[in-house]
Amino acid sequence: MATVTLRGIRKNFKETEVLRGIDLAIADGEFVSLVGPSGCGKSTLLRIIAGLESASGGSIEIGGAPVDRLRAADRNLSMVFQSYALYPHLTVAENIAVPLRMRQLNTAQRLPLIGRAVPGARERGREIDARVLEAAKTLEIDQLLDRKPGQLSGGQRQRVALGRALVRAPAAFLLDEPLSNLDAKLRVHTRTEIAELHRRLAATFIYVTHDQVEAMTMSSRIAVMMSGEILQCDAPTRIYEDPNDLRVAEFIGSPRINVLPAESDSSGRISVLGKGLPLALHEGRQTLQLALRPEALSLTHHTPLLQGRVVHAENLGHEVFVQISLDGAEQRVVLRTDPAMQAQLHLGAKVGLTFDPNRALIFDAKGQRQRNLLRALQEIPA
Repeated sequence: MATVTLRGIRKNFKETEVLRGIDLAIADGEFVSLVGPSGCGKSTLLRIIAGLESASGGSIEIGGAPVDRLRAADRNLSMVFQSYALYPHLTVAENIAVPLRMRQLNTAQRLPLIGRAVPGARERGREIDARVLEAAKTLEIDQLLDRKPGQLSGGQRQRVALGRALVRAPAAFLLDEPLSNLDAKLRVHTRTEIAELHRRLAATFIYVTHDQVEAMTMSSRIAVMMSGEILQCDAPTRIYEDPNDLRVAEFIGSPRINVLPAESDSSGRISVLGKGLPLALHEGRQTLQLALRPEALSLTHHTPLLQGRVVHAENLGHEVFVQISLDGAEQRVVLRTDPAMQAQLHLGAKVGLTFDPNRALIFDAKGQRQRNLLRALQEIPA
């Protein structure tokens, strides 16, 4: 396995700039997810790493060695595609063996029927069969080796595609939205399998997805991409709790983070919807945005910071998401609460909300995180 280092990767399609100088260092054995909305450039970046696309600028190193001039076959990377790309006329064993046969057998040895009669073919064939069986046992598909792809479920096909990647013992695994064709229940099961496979192999994984849940549950680090740039690359918990950019905060998390208009006065004191908070900035007057995760809000009957009416509730069994239309604001906020509270959260009910100011995320008008806060009430000028 190996490190993967990207420096200043750019990609243009004619006049369209798809990647705008991507810098990313991936450690040996790390699981890094590239996550972002459709069209942000994440799949293009993965294809450039694989050598399937050429970069317009920048450089790539794998294991400390430059690979920009190497073709895809020489980069020692394995890629799992969204469509799995299995050969329908080959068995599972034959599909998994394809990369080994292409690498270890010459043209004559690969010929049907007579190929095994070529000197050295039988011995290499036995080695290939042993490695295919080992990969299949790792993925628990050894009982499927004689089947064709058309006889397999979506999850089984996905594991065959993983087996074909695994059998090569590559420097790194590249996975391009491999779960997108599976149903919701199977996606949950398969992402657990991929995470466990990563732990067993201690291999370098680079995983592309638009699904934030996949990224949050499997990754060592998440690189959030938008408009051809990496906005933040950090551990999942840090991405969720301490985003640098409002776009990151809004993309990661379900339900979406609540964002309210705020401002600071000449002394730096912050208020939201006209309600003063025990928060202040070192700087003076400016327009701000205050963001709160749904679980940061709570109901209160005493001196609420926000007030509104219940307009919708979604009971998911273990929790309830309540949409509340705030007094004096156009947008709604979402509260995550316990199902036991639903009786008092009927449609039209007037409720008071509060939150811990220390859980509030403050962004400027451009969406950049403001960290220079004075949080202690006694430190804030009256």
